[in-house]
Amino acid sequence: MKSFEAFRLLCKEHSLLNKLLLSSTQPVFIFGAGKFGRDLADVLLRNKFEVAGFIESNPKHKEVDSLPVYSWSELSPLDKQQQIAIGIFNRMMPMDELQRLAEQAGFENIFMPWHIYEQFSNDLGWRYWLGSTGVVTNALSNIEAVYRKLSDDISKQCMLDILTFRLGQKTGYGSFKHEDNQYFNALTLASIKDDHLYFIDGGAYNGDTYLELTALTQVNKALLFEPDPNNFAQLLANVKHLQEDITCLPLAISDKYSVLSFSSDGGEGAAISLDGSQHIATVALDDLIRNQTFNFIKLDVEGAEIDALNGASELIAHCHPILAISLYHKPQDIWQIPELINSLCKDYRLYIRQHYFNSFDCVLYAIPG
Repeated sequence: MKSFEAFRLLCKEHSLLNKLLLSSTQPVFIFGAGKFGRDLADVLLRNKFEVAGFIESNPKHKEVDSLPVYSWSELSPLDKQQQIAIGIFNRMMPMDELQRLAEQAGFENIFMPWHIYEQFSNDLGWRYWLGSTGVVTNALSNIEAVYRKLSDDISKQCMLDILTFRLGQKTGYGSFKHEDNQYFNALTLASIKDDHLYFIDGGAYNGDTYLELTALTQVNKALLFEPDPNNFAQLLANVKHLQEDITCLPLAISDKYSVLSFSSDGGEGAAISLDGSQHIATVALDDLIRNQTFNFIKLDVEGAEIDALNGASELIAHCHPILAISLYHKPQDIWQIPELINSLCKDYRLYIRQHYFNSFDCVLYAIPG
């Protein structure tokens, strides 16, 4: 296992490297014409870069946003001498595989999302865990403190691998994921005593996570929170046939009651947004739940995990529930969330597991006593 001292040295060496920057004097191809690719094209054009077009392995259109779309086979030798920016950023397509496709096509000037974001973070805005490398290299003391508190070598290695990958120093990690089931696995299910499970799901989406849980074990009571109206309607439809004590709430979990702007892509990627076209109500679990016991809390709340945990501090201190908390919505979550949980209740063993590609769906498991 890589030691923390080796990681510290890597960070020091990384900070001395020249940043890889896209040049405005040479055309840029963008691999991927999805949302991230289109947003990147818009940013480059606004910054006076020449965008030569999009590249897709299997183009569905000849043109997107007034820019041509090419297949790999349509590119000339001269095209392949230009810059290519990887415009795909999600949990489905491993970054090392995307880089390999560009290399196999003959490109040498390849720019990964972390290179791009370092250069255009202000223009691109929040993009999950993407962030300036300084966010990591300037927080080494905090990261080390959390690293030392993790309860097994798998978690320690996972933390360092994720951070190294996000620094652009271990692209091959993009294809890695642990075999453990997300949320409901040996770490969490083994800690449920006497089959008495009282469950809170923050970010219940369409109920898929809850349905998976009910297939594994008996649930005595569940509170399912989902603020997106479309997702909430699906949630209601998907759990109405179940016999358990289930309450579905069209609310977001935070640190207090509030009404916030909200944006949604109609799926899993809904989030608080200053310019959101919808509005949602938020609630703190401590304000909503009084004199009740819950022993499992899962949170996947699109970047509001820290607020949600602060709003559940009394519940956590009193009940010591199992916690399964997403760590990938903000670059600093991977150390700030464990720090916060440790401050709320020191009676936890902390584990990290990686459940999907590109360090998306990494989860902190806090297991009581």
